[in-house]
Amino acid sequence: MTVGATPELSVSETADATVETLAAFLADAIRDAVAGRGECRLAFAGGRTPRLLYERLAEPDLAAAIPWDRVVVFWSDERHVAPEDPDRNERMTRETLLDRLPVTPRVIHGIDAALPPAAAAADYARRLGETPLDVVLLGMGDDGHTASIFPGGPDGSDGPERVVATRSPQAPHDRVTLSLATLNKARVVVFLVTGAGKASRFAQVFAQRAEPVTRATLPAARVRPARGVVHFFTDAAAARELDPSATRDQRKDGNAMTTPATAQFGMIGLAVMGRNLALNIADHGFRVAGWNRSQDLVEQAVAESGGRLLGVDSLDALLATLERPRKIMLLIKAGAPVDSVLGQLRPRLDPGDVVIDGGNSWFEDTRRRSAEMADAGIRFFGVGVSGGEDGARHGPSLMAGGDPTGYELIRPILEAIAARTDSGPCVTHVGPDGAGHFVKMVHNGIEYADMQFIAEAYHLMQTRLGLDPPALAEVFGAWNRGPLESFLIEITAQIFTVPDPRGPGWLIDAVLDKAGQKGTGRWTAQVALELGVPIPSIAAAIDGRVLSSLKEQRVVMAPQLGGPGPGGDAARITTDDVRDALYAAKIGAYAQGMELIEAASRKYEWNVNPREIARIWKGGCIIRARFLDVMMRAWERDPALVNLLVDEEIRGTLATLQTPWRRVVTAAIDAGVPVPGMSASLSYYDSLRHERMPQNLVQAQRDAFGAHTYRRLDDPDGAAVHTDWLD
Repeated sequence: MTVGATPELSVSETADATVETLAAFLADAIRDAVAGRGECRLAFAGGRTPRLLYERLAEPDLAAAIPWDRVVVFWSDERHVAPEDPDRNERMTRETLLDRLPVTPRVIHGIDAALPPAAAAADYARRLGETPLDVVLLGMGDDGHTASIFPGGPDGSDGPERVVATRSPQAPHDRVTLSLATLNKARVVVFLVTGAGKASRFAQVFAQRAEPVTRATLPAARVRPARGVVHFFTDAAAARELDPSATRDQRKDGNAMTTPATAQFGMIGLAVMGRNLALNIADHGFRVAGWNRSQDLVEQAVAESGGRLLGVDSLDALLATLERPRKIMLLIKAGAPVDSVLGQLRPRLDPGDVVIDGGNSWFEDTRRRSAEMADAGIRFFGVGVSGGEDGARHGPSLMAGGDPTGYELIRPILEAIAARTDSGPCVTHVGPDGAGHFVKMVHNGIEYADMQFIAEAYHLMQTRLGLDPPALAEVFGAWNRGPLESFLIEITAQIFTVPDPRGPGWLIDAVLDKAGQKGTGRWTAQVALELGVPIPSIAAAIDGRVLSSLKEQRVVMAPQLGGPGPGGDAARITTDDVRDALYAAKIGAYAQGMELIEAASRKYEWNVNPREIARIWKGGCIIRARFLDVMMRAWERDPALVNLLVDEEIRGTLATLQTPWRRVVTAAIDAGVPVPGMSASLSYYDSLRHERMPQNLVQAQRDAFGAHTYRRLDDPDGAAVHTDWLD
């Protein structure tokens, strides 16, 4: 499609279905604008037609999915009446949408009815400014007018006016409207047209859009953004008189197709991760088409690819470019945006097509979506992508969950773009439905723990052993040449070498000690509780980040809370001790994560191969480490290994490491230095070493105060027993 010339058309059976499709489109368009430019400048339409749309946008699912606090609101036109007048567009929009939102938009620019129309137009133009609108919603009148630009009336197309005063043939006559020049500078223009009464005029608008703009007499046909796109959303009744030649090839669902099939793979979402993965795929000789709601991101991706990436400006154009069966990946924000795009894709796809969600989606959502898409004959995959933006560009670790037969359709592409090690490409079919996203979630949980251990080692060596950043860089660099060799140790050594660009010293010392998190670590802890799997090291890492976020509280409390005297016993430890404690704690975290994966595999019947997980984590991902070779050997020796810690090689390593491990944890406690991760791993190890634990007392207490019963040690499988302990 030539941008600005031919409209994209979406035809739904009913007005309600049209509203549903458009609401999802607008939600995505707003989010894309916010992602690309920090805010969305949105102009609402007035009149009767958009009421249902606004009411739908106000419903909780969409209201929560749209960042309304980053939206700057305008109106495409306004009836020049008092604010309380029922004919006022602003009043209708507030009642049906704005006043019902959970948050208030950043700014709401209404047109000042207290000023005369011409003065109100000038005032609105000043507030509108020169910045193009991101999204403009328009309707179409029975006479072909749009906004308050009427046939034969002033439209501001031949002058500098951004807003003009006009007269309507119908009362109320005085209007203030965005000029045609302003509409044609917008990034996305959306028309909502419904009802059989508009069918004839709608067909005329489409016919005139095929002509040069100078020959178009209907205002709706003259809206042609120079650098933006126009989308028409309509129902079957309004579209019934459209000339098929004007609407191009029509699919059975009424959505236009424009481009011959030329691409092997489609990417939806061209922000950093999606763009880099699309470029990676193109690097390996596959023809890739990409689409994003924000055309700026499409243009950026095409430019960066040197023209190897085919950029399209609509979902229908993307689908039309793809060879059958289509193979499409979504790399967009997890949650409602994924459901929204899938809702648009499902009726447009054919049985056998493949859709991949490459975001950090909740695995239960992936399981639900897999079932929903399977009902339509579509093969759905949840693929965990690890490695960050650099990994996406040059080789990530990929954890694929979905139908094994469908996996063969995408395997050549995934294997081509994945990182490679001496064990092969870092991608595998993990299991069905949500298995891939579950494994990626646990990967992130282990990542949390690994980073916590490293931070604790740094804290101990900095505060108790007196090492400055250059010395720390040397220590971590040496560690990276031994058993601790890993991506995280490598980058940590590099971090300590970066000087502060704003003054003397080292940048690490200027970084605020408040760690963020995106939720996957929390998900890991939540699922572990539900499955009854202990992951104390990962939970401690999550708590560590939460505690770090309490910076202001810690600043107040630190001078009030007593601790051990200066020095303590930390001087007894060496950097080698800290290294060994870090390695031992790391082993504990990996054991916990793998036990969680195996528990989920049993519950959901995924049949996950733990050796394969260790293999694909060796390259591309954040937790890639030499230790993964040790894990692979453990499962080669015993594929049914009950826990990583009891493998003969790992068991021997921990027997050697436990003395310095205990020494470091004890010294840290004596010195008052928090090491929640290392100590949690040690407690996990010690708990598993004890055949008998003190929870017999806990059971007795529960029975004493709540009659919860207990079982006897000499009859563990027998009937539950209750005792009147307090009589």
